[in-house]
Amino acid sequence: MRIAYLLPYFTIVSGSFGGIKMQAVQWRDMLQKMGHEVVEINPWETYDWKSFDVIHFFFFGSSFFSLYSSLKLRAPQAKFVCSPVLDPHYPLLVYKVLSRISYPKAKIFADYSALRRYKSVFDVFLARTQYEQKFLSDAFGISPSKIQLVPLNSRFSKVDSLDQNKKENFCLHVSRICDSTKNVERLVDAALKYNFDLVLAGASTDEFNAKLARKIGSRQNIQNLGRVSDEKLKDLYSRAKVFALPSIREGVGLVALEAASYDCDIVITNIGGPKEYFLPNAIAVDPYSVDEIGLAVKRFLDGDTCQPALRKLIAEKYSETVVTQKLLDAYSRM
Repeated sequence: MRIAYLLPYFTIVSGSFGGIKMQAVQWRDMLQKMGHEVVEINPWETYDWKSFDVIHFFFFGSSFFSLYSSLKLRAPQAKFVCSPVLDPHYPLLVYKVLSRISYPKAKIFADYSALRRYKSVFDVFLARTQYEQKFLSDAFGISPSKIQLVPLNSRFSKVDSLDQNKKENFCLHVSRICDSTKNVERLVDAALKYNFDLVLAGASTDEFNAKLARKIGSRQNIQNLGRVSDEKLKDLYSRAKVFALPSIREGVGLVALEAASYDCDIVITNIGGPKEYFLPNAIAVDPYSVDEIGLAVKRFLDGDTCQPALRKLIAEKYSETVVTQKLLDAYSRM
């Protein structure tokens, strides 16, 4: 099978650390291991579109409709796949209303409207969670028969059993920490209030780092490491007892999947679909509540654990083998 992958333009800025690109790279690598050819579309190159069996878009929007239409003419044999990556965080009714508004100057409205208006362009939509699947169907009027549930998997899923006694008593958080949707400030507030050790890792800005430094002050229980290598990240996962991702907006939380594979106990946001991957072997918290975040982290640090049950759940349901087969099934059923 020959598959074209098209990524949104903003991944140029987020680079290899953005969730959408990480998802596409993982799927590309898994498919190539199975003998399929995945071509990363580059606007500077020229392609024989009739050679593709599948054209997979990791975005949607009204501004791309001419692209969809042109490719349909040039590749009539290809199946069109869309991973809309919604990360819905408002009530379903809000998206349902927005999807019916057509006002070109309000780009966000136009994009949601485009998903409803141009849904017939695509042969199948891929949802990462049941939560996202329901939004695609109920808010945007996409037929359930055109939506396939294909979960994400951890990059580091094949991890040998770790000795919990070698875990260190700190909480880890990994993200683009200056992104307000990651809710790092409330997590820091929780660490300050409940006096637990917190390690932050991930890209940020000088401005946000300075803001965090002022908030932390002279307290010694919080470290901000900045962006770290994959090897350093694996080391942090293997040592951390708890991983917290109390995001205000999150699609899945790939970093939490990775941490769970290293026997970290997980504190996860109760908003959206991420909790589907972890419950009942994790604690879901209201991300707007500093107390809920702090008490959940302390509960695990003080001795409660959902491991190794969570690691085994991740290995069984979200392994590379399982996810690759679901993805191939979605491509072939069209």
